[in-house]
Amino acid sequence: MADHSITLNPSQRQRLLVTCKHIDSLLGDIEETLNGAASKSVFPSYVGDINPLQRKTIEDYIARLRGQLLKVLAGQSLAPPEPHISASHSIHVGLTFVEIAIAELDPRYMRGYGPVSEQGQTDLYGVVAELQSAVKQMHRYILQLRSDNLPGKGSEVG
Repeated sequence: MADHSITLNPSQRQRLLVTCKHIDSLLGDIEETLNGAASKSVFPSYVGDINPLQRKTIEDYIARLRGQLLKVLAGQSLAPPEPHISASHSIHVGLTFVEIAIAELDPRYMRGYGPVSEQGQTDLYGVVAELQSAVKQMHRYILQLRSDNLPGKGSEVG
């Protein structure tokens, strides 16, 4: 693959690029599984049956495959496009959905699932307030982080 002459037509090159991106996404899914298995999630999806040495080996395989993807692309004078979505923006959007989910725990919405007792209302108001407080703190932090990373304010957003 040392010869970087283009041997594929534009449609084939685009297909190669799309397939490599898909493979990289699938490798990302595997990384998410590794992270999920090691997560301290309240509702875990995976059994943590991979020890640290096995995890490192899997991560090494993923890195090797990604290196091969880059070589394949370079062989056709292709490169992955630069990222264009800010991680802090994505987190901001995710937290907005968390805030909506919390708001939907309010007793007026929970009535749709049946009558809510006075004690149930009190409990739900407490749950909503507690969760909203925690997520708003995190959201403020993320918004400040985004503000601090604006071009011209120190570090650049990448």
